[in-house]
Amino acid sequence: MKLLHKNEVPENNFRKQLFNDIEHVEQRLERVRESFDMTDEPELVDALIYEELALKARYAYLLRVAKENDISCKISIGK
Repeated sequence: MKLLHKNEVPENNFRKQLFNDIEHVEQRLERVRESFDMTDEPELVDALIYEELALKARYAYLLRVAKENDISCKISIGK
């Protein structure tokens, strides 16, 4: 995943890439949360916690980019 810069891609591609990135982060967050239920190893739990925090930061960034560009999207995190 690379950082999005609106002036580097056409508007339609920018929106499409933004939606794809948001969906990808949502899917990865879901997998991390499922992994919590499948492990009891302290080191793996720590790694999952850090991964979830990083994904949440990425998600917040993508939502901020969408908002700054007046792009609305359906949020499916937490379902």
